[in-house]
Amino acid sequence: MIVADFRNKLFYAMDTINYMNDVLEYYAFYGNTGEKAWANYLMGCVYRDKGNSPKALLYYNEAVAKIDTTKSGCNFTLLSKVYGQMADIYRLQRYPQMESKILDKKALVALMTNDTLGYVRAQERKISVFYQLGKMDSVYQIATRAYRYYKKIGKDDYAAATLIPLTEIYLKRKDYVKAKRTLDEYLAKSKLLDEKGEPLYPGTEYFYNYLGWYYIEVGQLDSALCCYRKLLNNPSDIENLETGYKGLMSIYSHKGMVDSVVKYVRLYADANDTVNFRLSAKEVGKVQALFDYSESQKEAARKAEEAKNVWKALFMSLLMIVILLLVIRKMKARNQKIQTQYDYTKKELVSTKKESKLKDSKIVNLNGILSIYKTNANEEKWKKENIFMESKIILAFQAYANTGKQPTVSEWKDLQKLVEASLPAFWQKLSSFEDILDDEFTICLLTRLSFMPSQIANLLGASKQSITNKRKKLVQMLFKSDNIKKFDALIKEME
Repeated sequence: MIVADFRNKLFYAMDTINYMNDVLEYYAFYGNTGEKAWANYLMGCVYRDKGNSPKALLYYNEAVAKIDTTKSGCNFTLLSKVYGQMADIYRLQRYPQMESKILDKKALVALMTNDTLGYVRAQERKISVFYQLGKMDSVYQIATRAYRYYKKIGKDDYAAATLIPLTEIYLKRKDYVKAKRTLDEYLAKSKLLDEKGEPLYPGTEYFYNYLGWYYIEVGQLDSALCCYRKLLNNPSDIENLETGYKGLMSIYSHKGMVDSVVKYVRLYADANDTVNFRLSAKEVGKVQALFDYSESQKEAARKAEEAKNVWKALFMSLLMIVILLLVIRKMKARNQKIQTQYDYTKKELVSTKKESKLKDSKIVNLNGILSIYKTNANEEKWKKENIFMESKIILAFQAYANTGKQPTVSEWKDLQKLVEASLPAFWQKLSSFEDILDDEFTICLLTRLSFMPSQIANLLGASKQSITNKRKKLVQMLFKSDNIKKFDALIKEME
């Protein structure tokens, strides 16, 4: 656990750690309450880096349940870390209501330990919450209070880092003097950009969106053009592309360059569709469901631990009884009983052989009848499958797959609804795999509908090799098999 904690503190990825299950099990039996909480926290971090948000939240909730804030030795530092990680997950899943609740708990921990700076930073993190909820008045109030507090204690870099939300508000109010002042202070003092204005950390390049926005508003279109070009130099984040294309579209619109406007309108639309698809759905639903049932899961875990202890006691009792019976048997006339048992068993064997012959005959007859029923059932099942495969939405997807066109978000949803309604057993069984990712789920769904890997690659906008690699992973994860050739057949048997 010490090694895992050390890696986590150094911000090393923990998704390659494969021994945390053993660590967690060890401390579950031999650790004190604090060690159990820490082990669950680290297990949550492992699943966090694996991209499994529900599992991460499960273990974070377990860690919180094991921390007793009423005790004098309560580890408030760990509790604050756990709440911080949970808030990050809800932020990434765009679930502001839950993120706000968790940040309130983190702020309360800071108050309980007289950590004023920690309290202000927890409140500052709620800026993104209110931004998502469209409560810009709250954004302004929190950002302003945080800025003043940081300036008061001499943390100019912290203060400057809070200014971007205020910049957006000033730009929307067309208060360009204040907007420029916040941009200049952010650039000079936030320590998030180097002396040349280049971003030092992932995500800080989004500063160029606001700088470009400002230049457009004050008519400096060439300067704005440079800003959005810089934003497009960081294409790893699809939102950078979306915002960059939108900015260029606005600039060329101001310049009256129609061809360029048309070009960037198309690019912006594609990027926007991609963003919407990635934010669509399933993961948020999983996280929300996990939270709704987290209390019952924790109670079930506690009962399971109690049951383990009961089974241990029961096992020891049974062992003592067995030993006692063995001693008693040795004191009795064993030979006579063994002979009696032998005679009885011999008679039973003769009787059983006769019954077995009769049953064998019945089995032969029943198999013949069963084969007739199977033939009729298969024909009926084939008819239903044929009607299902000729539905309008499936035929549309087949056409897209053959032409290389990608379906819209609405068409994806229609297909999912059709499969869920027509193949409920398949849908329920596939949905029961918690570790499966969204694109892997889609690959399984399309495979069930008899789409070839090359067609799936066209529909998802991915390479055929990428689809093949994911199919190899899925056949191992879902069916514990290395034979990828059986993947299609195994998927179609999931009913």
